[in-house]
Parts: sequence; structure tokens; C-alpha cells
Amino acid sequence: MLLIISGIALAYDSWIGHALIAIISLLLMIYALTTGAMLKGRIKRNPGNIFRLHRRSGIYFGAFILGSFIYGLLMRLQHGESVLSSIHGKLGLIIVLIVILQVIPSLVLKNRASYRGLHKIMGYILAPILFIDASWGLYNGVIHGTKNLVLFHSISGGLAALALVWVLIEVKYPADRSLTRVRIASYFATLLVAAGCWLAGGYNYLTTYGSQVKPVILAGPYPWAHEIIMEAKEHVFVFLPIIALALSITLSVLDRDTFLSDVNFRRALAMTAYLALFMVLFMFLMGAIISNTGQIGMEV
Repeated sequence: MLLIISGIALAYDSWIGHALIAIISLLLMIYALTTGAMLKGRIKRNPGNIFRLHRRSGIYFGAFILGSFIYGLLMRLQHGESVLSSIHGKLGLIIVLIVILQVIPSLVLKNRASYRGLHKIMGYILAPILFIDASWGLYNGVIHGTKNLVLFHSISGGLAALALVWVLIEVKYPADRSLTRVRIASYFATLLVAAGCWLAGGYNYLTTYGSQVKPVILAGPYPWAHEIIMEAKEHVFVFLPIIALALSITLSVLDRDTFLSDVNFRRALAMTAYLALFMVLFMFLMGAIISNTGQIGMEV
């Protein structure tokens, strides 16, 4: 943990620092949401003291979010910038407030029954906001400008990753109503992948990247960013929506008894969802490298 924090501190001003913070916060949030869903019986419960795990993960998550926000605020102030001048900073403040409202009452209140409904709602609201803010922060760290289509492309990828994680959790811990929820999650993933990856990404590639960014990268110090990474991204771009659509169609025609009883079928669904999630995250990483390389080429 100390090595991770040191790495974040050293690389905070670069997109790598933003990526490290985003990954850690998202993993902590997913773990907290999963244990919370187990407590409510929404997904199958693992053996052990789930409440203690949920409380501990919530504390770790809250401490990390608060610490990263304060550190980001200090870094902004050192550069003479206001952290709330950007949408990324405002979303960060909203996340901090939600986390405080999540963690503090849960630790202070003795009778948590009256607070559980609000606690659950805020937890589910927090997930998409955090994914959007992480995507926005990485976008700002790489692009350093305003390109709405690229931003939409980035946010769609982040939300698609969230939907695929939702699919994986429901498949791994199936309950009575899991099939209904996993279908909804797969539909969201397919829509976001199609809209964000195929339509927005493809349109940006045809109208902007090919004529403006590609020549800069090829003429710059890192031409391999296009020759290798973009070429690989193009192939992933072709297959990702097809895999997401195949997953959605399979879940839409699947009956509840098979979903709950057939472990091998759920394992196959999980492998397909893992593949789609890996491709989304891989495209995210490749896009960040390509955009950062293009930015460097423009500054040379």
C-alpha cells in the first residue's frame, strides 16, 4: 500500500497517477458494493462475517477517496488552480460528500435500520458517478483540452466496464432475481459499447484522428503508438460490440432454472463477460496511450 501511495504521489501530475487512483478507488468501491449486496440478499452470500468485511471495505474506500481528494486539492492550489473550476473537481466533491454520508452515519448510529434505505440508494448512485469521474479525470490528464466526442467515448467505456462488472457479480453470486438484473446490465453494456465505441469512436477516427492526430503521431518521437497500438485497438474495436451483443442475446433467451442450476453455463457466461471487460479496459489503456502520444507530438 505504501508503494502504491508513493507511486501515485510521484505520478499524480501525469495520466498514470490518475489511472492508479481510479483503479484503486474503483476496486475498493466494487468490493464494498458486492459485500453490501450480499448483506441485503441481492446476491448469494459467501460464508464469513460479511458485515465486518463490508464495514472495513467502506472505511478503506472512504479514507482513500477523502485522501485522494485532499491531495488533489493541495496539488491544484500549488499550481494556482481551483479544484472546483472543472467538472471533474465538482464530481469529486460530490463523491466525497456521498462517501461521508455513507460511512460516518454507519459508524455512529446504533440503530441503522432507518438509515439502510438511504445508504443503499447512495451506494448505487455512487457507482456510476465514480466511473464517470474516473473516466473524466483520465481524459483531462491525457487530453488537456476539450474534445466532447472523445470525452463521450471515454465515459461510455467507463460505464460499460461498470455494467460488465455488474454482469460478473450477478453470474458469480446468483440469487432468485439475478437473471432479470443481469439481462438489464448486459443490455446497458451493449448499448454503451455500441454508442461509445462503435459510433462515437468510429466517427472520431474517421473525421478527426485520421486527418489531425495520426500525422502528428507518425511524425513525432513515438510513431509506434499508431503503427502498433492503434492497429491493435482497431481490431479490438471490431469484435468488442459483437461479443457484448452475443452475451446479451444469450442472456435474453436463457431460462431462469438453467441460469441458477447450471454451473458450467454460468462459467461460460462469466468467461464471455471477462473477455468483454478485458477488451474495454484494454481499449481504455490503448486510447490513453495514443491520446497522450498525440499530445506530446503536438508539443514537440
